[in-house]
Amino acid sequence: MPRLKIIKMKKFFYFLLLVSLASCGDEVTLGPSGNIRLNIDAKFAGQPLVMNQPYLFGGANQVQFDQFNFFISNVTLLEAATEDETDLLEVALADFSANTDPGNVQPASFYFHTVPSVKYRGIKISIGVPSGLNKASVVNYGAGHPLKQAFDTHFWADGNSFFFMKLAGIYDLNGDGIFGGSPADNPFELFPAKNSNLQTVTLLKTFTLDDGQTLDLNMSVDVLKLLQGAGNQTIDFADPSNLSTYNPSNDDLSALLMGNFKTALELK
Repeated sequence: MPRLKIIKMKKFFYFLLLVSLASCGDEVTLGPSGNIRLNIDAKFAGQPLVMNQPYLFGGANQVQFDQFNFFISNVTLLEAATEDETDLLEVALADFSANTDPGNVQPASFYFHTVPSVKYRGIKISIGVPSGLNKASVVNYGAGHPLKQAFDTHFWADGNSFFFMKLAGIYDLNGDGIFGGSPADNPFELFPAKNSNLQTVTLLKTFTLDDGQTLDLNMSVDVLKLLQGAGNQTIDFADPSNLSTYNPSNDDLSALLMGNFKTALELK
């Protein structure tokens, strides 16, 4: 049987056709492709976010964080010459909670092989778990699935939803520079959930992936911007109603935090 060469095809059929041809035993030569490494850095006011490190927050008082992670989903590249989108990722957890050493702050990185080598105009990314995957039972996910791995720590049974983000820490309420527990200071747990809070962000930047190239796409999310309300004023952590999004449920605060990803997330 003659060698089959695939030069161009609609992205939707790309992997389906490849699998079909491979199952027939034919030798397949793909069109030009490269690799994408998506790196996401966590920042606070433009500086690397480090767990358990104090940051000035909303005036004279300070805040520190001990946990920060969020789900990314439906990650696609936007092709420049067409309306096509190249799928990269269904869902994964970007976790920065292990960044406790200021001298060794690491991004959350995701590597994608065999991405079509074309010109792109940007990236589209959702924050949270899509409704079709936001299920109440771990049996819905196969072995090694990101949601199966995160089910015990991130599924909120009372809300029937995964926590889309976990941002936790302590606000130095009394301003003494010592981060203790309540009632001296205000611990907070900002864990937005529920399908209505899924956010999709489109970030535009023109780039070309050359054949055989491994290209770094570098993004950042600024936690300070996540924690700002009207007029870029920081959330008032002296107010107990701003310290939790789930105990008790706080839909308004959840919507604010998730909506802020549209300004907090940047493509460098």
